[in-house]
Amino acid sequence: MLKSESNNKTIRKKLLLALIPYTKQNALLIFKPNLFFDQLESKTGYSQYNLKRAYERIKKDKIIRDTDHHIEILLKGQQIIQPFIAKKIPNNAILMVIFDIPEENADRRRKFRYLLRQLKFKQVQQSVWSTNMDYRDLLSESIIDLKIESWTQLYESSRIQ
Repeated sequence: MLKSESNNKTIRKKLLLALIPYTKQNALLIFKPNLFFDQLESKTGYSQYNLKRAYERIKKDKIIRDTDHHIEILLKGQQIIQPFIAKKIPNNAILMVIFDIPEENADRRRKFRYLLRQLKFKQVQQSVWSTNMDYRDLLSESIIDLKIESWTQLYESSRIQ
């Protein structure tokens, strides 16, 4: 990965984390955008110019939706920030994904595996992955978005032995 690609992903991640709904930063962006970018500049070390450009890119890339009084992090954005905000599943349970996506849908299978790697799932077998983090909602939405519901199963389970 080129250094500029890495910087773009980092600035994108920092922007998205600052936009998590119901935070002070989110309210500032809606009502006082200059103050939002000023504070984010001091926290991240990125210039306001670069932050504003990155913000426009994530809107254009449909990672967020910006309306008059609300900023919504869309599925692509949730997939980026989820590893940083997810909570552990209680009682030592795990989230397990089992899938058998046909070869004619290899592109969807590749995208799904990429998401599982991004979320730091552990591969148990070829198409069996697990984690102790709660990604249920994000995975359910991603499975529907990729149109792989009929080939994918999602379980919450606990180890017996």
